[in-house]
Amino acid sequence: GHLLVSAEKQIGVNHNVDVLRFSGQVDPITIQTGNNVASTAIANVRIEQRGKGQQADAQGIGWWGRFFLNVLPV
Repeated sequence: GHLLVSAEKQIGVNHNVDVLRFSGQVDPITIQTGNNVASTAIANVRIEQRGKGQQADAQGIGWWGRFFLNVLPV
């Protein structure tokens, strides 16, 4: 069958922490030497980015903006 691969990378700068998570399915035949896999050979890819700190808080939508999106959706 196929193999399930996943990875996570955390980057911290000035009290901000960004987390990047990646997962997908790989056919064992496509694995090259050095355990390398071409990005085009990965199926059902999921990528998630999360952050903690002032930068992540600034990028989130505020309660006032959420209110108007509920009242007047675009």
